[in-house]
Amino acid sequence: MAAVVLVAAGLVPTSPAQAKGRTYPVRSLDYTLGDSAFTVAGFHTDGPDSPTLAPIELTGNVHYPATGSGPFPLVVLSHGYWGTCADRAADAEAARIEKESPDDYYDDPRWLEAIHRLWQWPCAPGVAALPSYRGYDYLAQQLAAQGMIVISISANGINAGQIGTEADNARSKLINKHLALWTELARTGRGALAGHFSGPEPDFRGKIDFSRTGTLGHSRGGRAVAWHAADVHRADLPAGVRLAGVLALAAAGSGNATNPGSPDAKLYRVTSAPLAVWVGGCDSEQGLDYARLATGHTRKPIYTWHVRGANHNFLNTQWSPESGQVGAIDDQGFGPEPGWCGTPTYPDWDPDSGTPEPPIEWSHVTRKLTETEQRQVSAGYVTAFFRSVLLGDQQAEAVISGCVDPYASFTVVDAEKIDPQLRRGSR
Repeated sequence: MAAVVLVAAGLVPTSPAQAKGRTYPVRSLDYTLGDSAFTVAGFHTDGPDSPTLAPIELTGNVHYPATGSGPFPLVVLSHGYWGTCADRAADAEAARIEKESPDDYYDDPRWLEAIHRLWQWPCAPGVAALPSYRGYDYLAQQLAAQGMIVISISANGINAGQIGTEADNARSKLINKHLALWTELARTGRGALAGHFSGPEPDFRGKIDFSRTGTLGHSRGGRAVAWHAADVHRADLPAGVRLAGVLALAAAGSGNATNPGSPDAKLYRVTSAPLAVWVGGCDSEQGLDYARLATGHTRKPIYTWHVRGANHNFLNTQWSPESGQVGAIDDQGFGPEPGWCGTPTYPDWDPDSGTPEPPIEWSHVTRKLTETEQRQVSAGYVTAFFRSVLLGDQQAEAVISGCVDPYASFTVVDAEKIDPQLRRGSR
């Protein structure tokens, strides 16, 4: 059945090298047009009544095969909501005030000033931007080695601005702006990006197949790629771009909009491309909302992966403690003891009863994955998904649909494929 579906959808390898699983040497370059090079109508830093639009950077990184003529499919990576400036002094000041006044630090003007320094955009002179977009280099490296061009884009200017649907729209507009810049560069060798790379510039003319474009978003970036791929926003795609796969990686929920009965559900419903959703057992499971929204409305397959022991931040190396980056933290969630997570049940108890508080009861207790383990799993499933939908690799399809579990030695991935032709789940 998988082979039939892949062939019917036209998802076949475009070259013998890709069909045989050839690997490529990889090169990487940063590029930027400046910290204030872009704005989005209606998106502000200081709320909707501000007369000034939020300044947004046009900054990214590209990983690409160093050999081969292509054209290669494209994957765009979008990070989520995180601090914007690597101000270590401000981070230490905020932590000190939180420790001194754990109940009322929110009202302390010193704390508010420190938080402003960590979340402003652009950053203060002499303070480096926090490069959340480089937190997926481990994914980009593997994807590029498989024969894909991978762009990871920075969205610090959006994180410093409004939140909610305004931010989702701004992230979507930012993705399309980068796509427009790259379509021009790949078509003509000229345009705004030319001459703005961090090293010797390769010739990308004819190297990118925009009809095989995939998107991946993490956290609120995951919410944004759902918005970006929704049918109601498809007309915003630059000419020549076709979405062939969308991956919501530990995506943040969007409140009532991700309720299938909501009138706003159409803003996030992905029906024109295969959709994959990752949720972690030590993280919120809101991302499953996007699979529910698409089910019964799409003619494309939906994949869900529930990864036991996976948290939120370890998916981005810049947000993870081993990086040493400002603000990096292990967000393992609740658990009976360090290194374990689970679902808590709080017994009924009257604090005025004079009886000891009963212990929390735990269910679904799972050992939390290490940073290395979690990235091994995420890189494996992300690569398999894009190999399947962009390169037509049927062996990769077996991984993402749950027929093969390559990481059973140290975790459990509950993988499911929802086939739109069968309208039921299959393992």
